[in-house]
Amino acid sequence: MIRLREVVKIEVNVLLNISNNVGFPWAECSITENRLMYVSDSVGLKRSKRNTGVHRYEFELVTNDMAMTEGRGIKAKLSRAVDDILLFVHPRLSYSQGTVPTSGIKVVGSQSANRDIISLASTGTWQLLAGDYIQMPNDTKVYEVAEDTLLQSGTQNVKLTSRIRLALTNATTVIVNNVTWYLQSDGVIEVSMEASNNQDMQLVLKAVEKI
Repeated sequence: MIRLREVVKIEVNVLLNISNNVGFPWAECSITENRLMYVSDSVGLKRSKRNTGVHRYEFELVTNDMAMTEGRGIKAKLSRAVDDILLFVHPRLSYSQGTVPTSGIKVVGSQSANRDIISLASTGTWQLLAGDYIQMPNDTKVYEVAEDTLLQSGTQNVKLTSRIRLALTNATTVIVNNVTWYLQSDGVIEVSMEASNNQDMQLVLKAVEKI
């Protein structure tokens, strides 16, 4: 006897690019940093706290006023992707303010996780500036540079505002331009419009970094 088994394919974590350069008309972007802290207050109201090292970015994206047809189409794409990973490249923040050589900026040596100072190098002249966002070669999480480096070639230590999650491998290239946030929707899409004919539509999307 031959038994047939039905195989059901479940597709999860589909990637939807919601960046401005692929047709999503975001006009406003608010970014919140959320750090998980253990906080306690004593009877004398003296506060103590401990940073767990867990950190994520949270976004609120607001579109411009769109024609109804365009707005409904954008809203449908976002609704369909409520369980998917959303990719977002900010038109300015995703690109370094410093100097990035064509040879790239690479990891120096094997470096352990849970550190906020990393060693990077390039054969060309390079510099990262405070406020630059970067990504590690093996991680989708975005990290922020805490202090300017020097404008020079060779090896430098780069201070970050949060600790890296994963160990780094020697000679792998760090992403400093076209940095992409991997986001998850909180499941709510706000739609606002006037209750009249030919009205414009505006959308608000809230999402958090996938960690």
